[in-house]
Amino acid sequence: MFINIISKFKIINNQYVLGSSDNLACPVCHVGTSLPPEGVDGLLTNVFLENLVDIVGSKANKNCSICQQLYDKQVESTSLCVQCQNILCAECSACHNRTKFTLTHKVIPLGQLSDAEVLEKMRSAQKVKCPQHPDEVIKYFCKSCKKVACRDCAILGHRSHDLTGLGEAGNTARNELKSKTATLQTISNNYHKKVKEINSRKKMSDKQQQCVKQEIRVWADKVCNEIKEHEESLIKTLQSSVQKETKQTLAIRDKTELCLGTTQSTHDFGDNTLRCGHDAEVLFLQSQMDEKMSEIEKEPIEPPFKTQTQIQLQKEAVDLNAERLAFFECSVITPVTVFKTKSEDDDDEKYWVTDISVLHNGDIVIASWDKERLKLFDKQGKLKWAVGVDDYPWNVAVTPDDEIMVTSGRTPHIDVFDGRGHKVRKIPTIVSSLCIGLAVDRDRIVIVDGANKCIHILDHTGKTMKVIKNEHFTQHCFCYAACSGNGDIIISVSVTHCVFIHTKTGDLLTTYGTPRTRGDGPGRLSDPRGVCTDSYNNIIIADRDNRRVHLVSPQGQFIRCILTPDDFEDGEEPTSVALTPEGHLVVVTYNGLVKVLKYMK
Repeated sequence: MFINIISKFKIINNQYVLGSSDNLACPVCHVGTSLPPEGVDGLLTNVFLENLVDIVGSKANKNCSICQQLYDKQVESTSLCVQCQNILCAECSACHNRTKFTLTHKVIPLGQLSDAEVLEKMRSAQKVKCPQHPDEVIKYFCKSCKKVACRDCAILGHRSHDLTGLGEAGNTARNELKSKTATLQTISNNYHKKVKEINSRKKMSDKQQQCVKQEIRVWADKVCNEIKEHEESLIKTLQSSVQKETKQTLAIRDKTELCLGTTQSTHDFGDNTLRCGHDAEVLFLQSQMDEKMSEIEKEPIEPPFKTQTQIQLQKEAVDLNAERLAFFECSVITPVTVFKTKSEDDDDEKYWVTDISVLHNGDIVIASWDKERLKLFDKQGKLKWAVGVDDYPWNVAVTPDDEIMVTSGRTPHIDVFDGRGHKVRKIPTIVSSLCIGLAVDRDRIVIVDGANKCIHILDHTGKTMKVIKNEHFTQHCFCYAACSGNGDIIISVSVTHCVFIHTKTGDLLTTYGTPRTRGDGPGRLSDPRGVCTDSYNNIIIADRDNRRVHLVSPQGQFIRCILTPDDFEDGEEPTSVALTPEGHLVVVTYNGLVKVLKYMK
């Protein structure tokens, strides 16, 4: 790992010089360090590592240090004295414990230097030399200067300072280092936990990516198959369309070619007779020519075709659905922000969020059923205001003029608030008991009347424009509504586990889900709640019990799940959805957690 540092240097006149970079990066902690004016020699020395390297490096020394110093002999070493740190040959090793001064020294074979216990004994017996006085051993610690010192240092530089023994200072420093290492261990554990979390997130992201890739391939194969089927259908239609006319044309051609042959042969016979025949022959053939001419003239030539039959492809009939293609191009879901709507005075057990909508400036409004409140938050999740609403607010919708409409679970009218939370008016309705299920667009207000099993279409004054019947509604059901860009009306009914798609004229186009049957697979719902539509008229559904958010085509076909149970924590159930002007998807859970996700480009 030192190669990265060494590669930054070049040698000039036997000196290490820093290369093109001005900083060195530590290979361990990656902290950048500038080279001091003294060069490499000016860098701080790791005394611990240097002494440890000296001990371990002793094994690599092949010659006895005693024989080399006293006799200038190259004798292979076999052992090491722990106290003296001398490398000894077999003879010197045998003599080492016979002298008075080295009688208690521990001599070990060089092969044991890799043993951790031996290394620890050697470290404890090792004497650390003073950097300024290499012949002296460090014995003191100066509390005034916070530096270690040898005997010469103590006399020359620390005479009047507060000196203490190395052992005493070392014990204090060890206790402090132990506390610091414990703290570092805690921090390290947190980093390990974070790395594990990141790796888990990466693994989940990779898994989701593979799933989406597979979905794209399946979808592409489906589109290709549809194109192939449509190609074959068009060819069959083309063949069927031109077959009758082709038969007529061929019959006329055969008849015309037959007449042409008869006429041409008669002409050639008469012409040859004129050029080469005798007068008697001409007179003899005259009656035959008259008879043949009479037959030919009786057969009329077919009149010219009045018009040219046009065979061409109506391209708009076979174009791919560009909206579907555009959606798949930009349907990557990434989080933008997440925030809680519950305040400190909201009881956890009684805080239920039933619906959500978005103003044109991106502010998010929620309806809190049990607290009888409306709350408005900015894009970052900061609360701007909260107002009380009578009779348990259930649905909330924003008009094109940024007015906030609210329906209640107990009253048959619509309350209207401005963007500052002030109640500006009340719109009466003919709904028999309660208004649950609300949607608003430029010209209409859509309300579900469960008791009478119908949908009321009102103008913005509350006047009824149309009533649409739907036998699947019940009096006590949780309903949500949405209006798509093409005018379709989408109604989600919780107790029937279905979403109903009506055309703007009121006809039931299709149903997503099996009526009154719970399910958890594609095209199946369990207690569906809020619905909304995107700019391609795709339908987004909050599938509460299954803890999923479905994406459905305008024709009611399952496309994919935008969110799955893996995207929600325990206790989080999606209860409503909305889209921001930027194309972000807003999902609110029943316990009041708002997730804003990047949905459209």
